[in-house]
Amino acid sequence: MAKKRINGEGTVWYVASEKRYRAQYPAGGKRRTISGKTKREVELKLRDALAKRDTNTLEKSRKESDTVEDFLLFWVSAKTPGWQFKTIERVNLDINKFIIPEIGSVKLCDLTAEMIERAYVNIMKKHGISDSSLLHIHSTLRTALARASKLKRIAVNPMLSVETPKQRKFYASPLTMVEWRKLMQTAQKEPTMWHLMWRLTLATGLRQGEVLGISWEDFNSDTGGVFVRNQLQRQTGNGLVLKSILKANAEPREIVLDEETAALMKVWRKEQTQYRLQKGSWGEKDLVFTNSLGKPIEPRKALTRWKELLRHAGIKERRLHDARHTFATVLLQSGVEVKVVSHYLGHSDVRTTQNIYQHVNTAILNQTAKVIGELAI
Repeated sequence: MAKKRINGEGTVWYVASEKRYRAQYPAGGKRRTISGKTKREVELKLRDALAKRDTNTLEKSRKESDTVEDFLLFWVSAKTPGWQFKTIERVNLDINKFIIPEIGSVKLCDLTAEMIERAYVNIMKKHGISDSSLLHIHSTLRTALARASKLKRIAVNPMLSVETPKQRKFYASPLTMVEWRKLMQTAQKEPTMWHLMWRLTLATGLRQGEVLGISWEDFNSDTGGVFVRNQLQRQTGNGLVLKSILKANAEPREIVLDEETAALMKVWRKEQTQYRLQKGSWGEKDLVFTNSLGKPIEPRKALTRWKELLRHAGIKERRLHDARHTFATVLLQSGVEVKVVSHYLGHSDVRTTQNIYQHVNTAILNQTAKVIGELAI
């Protein structure tokens, strides 16, 4: 075997039995090996490796490389202290249920875009998950491997060549104006607390967790305003938890209730106060919506009551979240500025409101066409 020195570092030679060239160079107290079909190829690889070694940017060797599973578990353990509970729960689901079973045993340095895209196909076949769930898995893996690249665990990030999974556009099924009014009327037949819950849901656009998380200290009886600062969450292992939705140094958003809803809030507060006095013991959170013990309302119970309300009103089944879409639809079709609608919905950017609800503006377009026609006469 003929040997040759390259700039005093590394050794290149030809292996006749393999019909390949090899090179070795020292790094981290060990000798690393490079191979290739031509001498020029190996010399270029060696030059690149030595440059990375001397600038402390050399990736781990294949032998030292973590598996995908090893790195993901390391990454998530390092990141979780700064994450919200729901984020931790969702990312762990992505990693443990979907990603690791498919590519967890693969060495990081061997991972390719083709392997990842094949894993996506297998995940969809085996689990039948939605487009948005696959997109979340993609996001988790993309974020993790970006970190692996920064830590020099991989030479090339395969995610740069992975196509982002397509997500079919979702179209909500909001109530019509007629159905919205009919549901409001049907809600009047409910006990006061449930009447109030449905009126708040239909007339404010608040999320279910935000409605269930309202406490009496959030309500200003003089102005009819409600400060939205918390949401009720069901957390695995923790039960129902009242969680702040305020970002650091942010003020809670205030929404002003219409007169009838504000009046209904006052009526319910008096009724609840009397009920509390009769019970003697009560929940500790002073929530507007509670069960018979003063504890938070179970979201699944509220969903069941919602379905019953729709049935009593003779309206086909809708998701509870569709009430939020209905609120936005009704306001936009009534000419309320998108910035105001965005505030009620709690969107930090009006473009979010526009992107989600642009498909509901047919009535506005029809009205605009009518106005144009009248102007052209």
